[in-house]
Amino acid sequence: MPWWNPLKFPYTAFAFLIGAGTSMICGLIGMKIATYTNVRVTYACGLNKGYKKGLITAYYGGQVMGFALVGIALLILEIIIFAYRPSVLDS
Repeated sequence: MPWWNPLKFPYTAFAFLIGAGTSMICGLIGMKIATYTNVRVTYACGLNKGYKKGLITAYYGGQVMGFALVGIALLILEIIIFAYRPSVLDS
């Protein structure tokens, strides 16, 4: 059997398309969170609160964005693994 199995090609193409769609959705969500956080950081640094309050706000915003995007990616990966298990992964 060759290293490339032509029977698994549709599964690979579908996983690639799902990954591209997930990447676009994560990019949109990430930019929304980053824009919202930038507004909050600007507000926190203004009003004579100092840069420390802004730095903490930026750090928390980055945490929210990171956990949200990694959570979405792992959820989609788990769905793909469970969907492909009977047909691809067992062979």
